[in-house]
Amino acid sequence: MTIAEQKPPAVLIDQASKWYGQVIGINEVSLAIDGGVTGILGPNGAGKSTLFKMMMGRIKPNQGSVRLFGVDPWTNTSPYRRVGYVSESEKLYEWMTALDFVTTLARLHGMTREEATDRSKHVLEFVGLTDVMHKELGKYSKGMRQRVKIAHALVHDPDLIVLDEPLHGCDPIARTSIMSVIRELGRQGKTVLVSSHILEEIERITEQIVILHNGRLLAIGNLHAIRDMLDKHPHRILINCEDPRSMAGLFVSQDPVFGVRFPSEGQLEIQTNDLSAAHSLLPSIVVSSNQKITSIENPDDNLESLLGYLIREAS
Repeated sequence: MTIAEQKPPAVLIDQASKWYGQVIGINEVSLAIDGGVTGILGPNGAGKSTLFKMMMGRIKPNQGSVRLFGVDPWTNTSPYRRVGYVSESEKLYEWMTALDFVTTLARLHGMTREEATDRSKHVLEFVGLTDVMHKELGKYSKGMRQRVKIAHALVHDPDLIVLDEPLHGCDPIARTSIMSVIRELGRQGKTVLVSSHILEEIERITEQIVILHNGRLLAIGNLHAIRDMLDKHPHRILINCEDPRSMAGLFVSQDPVFGVRFPSEGQLEIQTNDLSAAHSLLPSIVVSSNQKITSIENPDDNLESLLGYLIREAS
């Protein structure tokens, strides 16, 4: 296949910026995404929703361009027939049942009544709502409502699915269910964009990430590769145990550990430059300590630490 014949990516953003007066929402972001699940990661206010709204034609970039499947949606809206979008703030008609709601959206995509009903039942089954599809949406939990929104975004079998904070406010069971749906969409070859401000959520869905901070693209690529680099910088491991001082004696002579502290009663802080190596020591030391361990935590293993590392590397 020649370069001219190559299929354009599902999403191509070139030097796009969006500002609101003196406030910059997106600042010269360029990226290309095609196939599989990509996590859009960043703290609140990083520009995730602004980026999605630019892609979905809700706001126009002040400069730069957005292409969906090689087409500028501001001059030709045809790409949106291939897109499913779940907004973070989208409302539902609470008096409708899930089946009625999704079927109505399917009809708006041009399906016959029979086609819309069949397709709606299929996507509601896919998101795990078959047993409650005749229940009014006003009686749904937050997690069930999120799954209905995903079902309505899938009803026309889109190639690109954009999900803005789909796990926000959901209980653990609902989060697990939604994550399974997202991973399955990626396995089907769909291009799925999922935003979150929680590192752990993205790690459970995909390794492919885009990190935004203050409207700028801070990193793009494999999350685990970035985490491997992060692991080589100083980290803390907090261990809550019966006798922190005796346990500290088991750690201080080990190579990956360069210091210990006792932040509070019953707590030991291990300081290391190699988090993976330090964690590999934990099982044997815990066993040999012969004491009760109530918790082991990594306080630096979060989005804020990851952003701090990337900001230092970029400066």
